Amino acid sequence: MQVLRQLPKFYDPKIIVGGVDMDDAGVYAINDDTAIVQSVDILTPIADDPTIFGQIAAANALSDIYAMAAKPITALTILSYPPKKIGVDTVVEILKGVSEKVKEAGACILGGHTLRNQEIKCGLAVCGIAKPSEIITNGNARPGDKIVLTKPLGTGVISTALKAGCAGSSVVNEMNRVMCQLNRYAAEAMLETGVSSATDVTGFGLLGHAMEMAECSGVSLYINAEQVPIIKGALEFARQGLFPAGSIKNFEFVRDRVDFAQGISEEVQLLLCDAQTSGGLLISVSENRVSTLLEILKKRGIRSVSVIGEVRDAGARRIYVR
Repeated sequence: MQVLRQLPKFYDPKIIVGGVDMDDAGVYAINDDTAIVQSVDILTPIADDPTIFGQIAAANALSDIYAMAAKPITALTILSYPPKKIGVDTVVEILKGVSEKVKEAGACILGGHTLRNQEIKCGLAVCGIAKPSEIITNGNARPGDKIVLTKPLGTGVISTALKAGCAGSSVVNEMNRVMCQLNRYAAEAMLETGVSSATDVTGFGLLGHAMEMAECSGVSLYINAEQVPIIKGALEFARQGLFPAGSIKNFEFVRDRVDFAQGISEEVQLLLCDAQTSGGLLISVSENRVSTLLEILKKRGIRSVSVIGEVRDAGARRIYVR
């Protein structure tokens, strides 16, 4: 945001959500019935299997569109790799993984761009559509709302443990399953239910994205740490201090805006800031609709959905963890 504030501004009445907003994607109204929703995201490898890496990279990029309750329709693939170190077969497998997830999303890949680089990176530029009146932003959480999370945390610590050779196959397989899961079904459930606000939980961690929701909505969020779902094995790796650098930076960034109750251990505090890849949706929904949302999410196969807190204190803009 420090950089964006110094750049020229774009003023257009058709911009619903723009680059200066702390939201997941940009939204531009074509007419009263249709808006385009755009985002771009790329990753370095987080899985050893190239096909799974491609699936994760695609699911992660598509998530920004789903967080706005939009439907992705087209995508452009972005891939960088060192040709002398990575064979054509590996490139094909990565792109196959990307294609599989884009097809599952009901969208199309129209092309893309590759470039030589010393590091493998893959992602998508995605275009989605939605009715302007149905766009869900991270700035409309209301006091009295319940807070719902649709995926467990822990991908940051588990991926670090994997790199250190400490993570077993069952833990890694579960992490990959979580990251490969599209947020499509959660987005459809949001639209069917009618929710107040939403964002996806990715690189800034749960508390970082919760803080954005609190800031943009002008409210405080109260989170019950015991109700936050965690991938099995992640807590043990957290106790061993196997956090990526991004998670530590997230904690340092939010700590002045977060009040932790006594008894919340340091490893749990850091897990709540763990930098996620292709994380779930963080949803604010009115109390009288939360049971409907949970029922629809479970019917659509969302395994780890949980009510993790509530919205209070209009104007306070803080996070309280108990």
